[in-house]
Amino acid sequence: MKKLFVTLLAIPLLHVGANAQTTPTADEVLDKYITAIGGKEALTKVTDVTTSMSSEGQMGTIMITRKQKLPNKFSMVINANGMEVMKQTGDGTKVVAGGMQGSNTLEGAAAQQMIAMNVIFPELHYAENGIKSTLVGPEKVDGKDTYKLSHTTADGSATWTDNFDATTGLKVQSASTTKGQRGEMTMTSVYTDYKEVNGIKYPMTITQQSPRGPMTMTVDNVKFNKGLKDSDFTIK
Repeated sequence: MKKLFVTLLAIPLLHVGANAQTTPTADEVLDKYITAIGGKEALTKVTDVTTSMSSEGQMGTIMITRKQKLPNKFSMVINANGMEVMKQTGDGTKVVAGGMQGSNTLEGAAAQQMIAMNVIFPELHYAENGIKSTLVGPEKVDGKDTYKLSHTTADGSATWTDNFDATTGLKVQSASTTKGQRGEMTMTSVYTDYKEVNGIKYPMTITQQSPRGPMTMTVDNVKFNKGLKDSDFTIK
């Protein structure tokens, strides 16, 4: 009886030990995500990406074109009713956002955070860009079990978070806070409806929540390696 009692006491201890061993590290979560969307070999062959999206808003149908080019250039143009209403460009050093109410230039920490997040498959390049990722812990997102990671720029001046599905490894949510002339702005993006494009899984629906309100974007097409030029990302 004494031996049985000792054995029963050991069961929960062994269970706790097993759970501790199965909790992944931040690197393991990132590796699983990279594998889930296509694998390192396929992703490293992509040098530029052009993504066309659309959304329905108060101004009717909004068309969004996002371009990215290695190592750290990106742009996004938003058109409504055939008219450009916003443009954002990152040249690797600074970011300029312009619209109908003027333009705003981000430099330093705010720019580096945005640039790091807009690199093609940023998780693939975190190490080389000095981004440090840490596991915050398990977290439920829309009823799904996820692992939440926190990322910090090399100088420690900016952080943002991602949530990855514990089962599939896919990214389901991102959240970031940026500082501008109007103060801090937090944006949360939710990624759903992953589909394969040339062997790489891409979220076809992106829902963003910011102080400006919610916005759901549908990805209409994704094109890889179109031969984008550095001049496409020149800031004047």
